[in-house]
Amino acid sequence: MNYVVKKIRRKYVIDYMEYDLDGLVIHPKLKGSDYIKVNSAKFYNEDIITKIINTKFRRRFDNLVKVVITYLNDEDETDSGDYMILLDEVAKLQATLEIKYKHFMENEAYKNYMSKLYFLGINLRNKLVRINMMEEPRYQMGGMSR
Repeated sequence: MNYVVKKIRRKYVIDYMEYDLDGLVIHPKLKGSDYIKVNSAKFYNEDIITKIINTKFRRRFDNLVKVVITYLNDEDETDSGDYMILLDEVAKLQATLEIKYKHFMENEAYKNYMSKLYFLGINLRNKLVRINMMEEPRYQMGGMSR
């Protein structure tokens, strides 16, 4: 535990205190002048942490799913670069889920998100293979010539 003690008019007051507890640190980005400006907040209650993480992760997950479904349903299969970027984004979200949020999430929700991300990755890889097969020129072997 770390703390700072200041002397104010013959009294000692604890000005800053930091606990060595496991918790979730968030950095709120509040816009407007009506709010209290806070650089960071640390939460220790498991119910609040679960709600914050589910809301935060679900928003990122839903946005990625919308983009991936849009590209998977697209019939224009000309460029494979977009699909590679989406595949990287799926892998990045999987790594974020595993490294950052795994120990805060419920086991069932964690497995559910990982299976959905795995499914999205497989579909993107299949679409990428189809695009690469369409792009490769097909060579025909003719008869033997001298």
